[in-house]
Amino acid sequence: MGESAGRRAGAALGAVSDAVASARAKAGSDWPRRALETHPKPAVPPAEPWEVSLAGLVGRLPHVPGPAVRLLHLLDGLGQVAVGPEEVGFDGESVAWGKVLEIRCHSTVDLLPEVVVDREVDRIREFLPPVPGRKWLVTKAAEALLTVALAATAAAERQERSLPCEIVAKNLIGRPKGLPGGLFAASVLTLVPEAGEAILAAAKERGVKVTVVDDPMVGVHAERAVQLRAASDRLAEALRRLRAAEPEESKAEIGAAALAELEQLREPRPPQD
Repeated sequence: MGESAGRRAGAALGAVSDAVASARAKAGSDWPRRALETHPKPAVPPAEPWEVSLAGLVGRLPHVPGPAVRLLHLLDGLGQVAVGPEEVGFDGESVAWGKVLEIRCHSTVDLLPEVVVDREVDRIREFLPPVPGRKWLVTKAAEALLTVALAATAAAERQERSLPCEIVAKNLIGRPKGLPGGLFAASVLTLVPEAGEAILAAAKERGVKVTVVDDPMVGVHAERAVQLRAASDRLAEALRRLRAAEPEESKAEIGAAALAELEQLREPRPPQD
């Protein structure tokens, strides 16, 4: 029995390891942008719930192991845009349109403050628990975030836009509360114009106030270009470091989940009559 379980454990361990290796090989370097480009676009105004998330992009990688897929929903708080006829929200927090007081639009120039890149990558590490396959999954999630943000920054450098990336809604006691989108949400709104158009159209239908927040950089073209170029350089360097340090997890680590499942098969069973 022990020998048989050992063979089965080795086979399961190898299968999980091969699946991760296959996903790594097939992903390529530009998979996040391609995944976002092929994601269905929302109707304007939205006729049904629509969302795009960091978790959803990573989940579309080929042959991602099942245990990793089940963890992906933990990333919704890091990167998500959701809009529909009933609700709107960013980063895992949605509110009913009836509670929305205002939609605030910010310039794409504000997309990347100095400290945001390192902070967002660190948040991905904090969100995912230390489970088998975690290092590879964290790397892919961070890669998706940085790649999408880099593409958004390049788009902003070509044409500055105003993004509806902050929601002001009533909290539990009726007071205004701001719900700003994070780096991923702002990047998606830059690269998928239909998402922002859907939010604005839904707000207009419901008489929700839309405010364009004044940007002190407006009209200062040279300074704006320098700011966006610096942001792009920071993203590119962070992405380069991330890919250079991509983990090659051991079979023991990747296959631990499969081994745990096999251990359950070895537990004593009640005697049969």
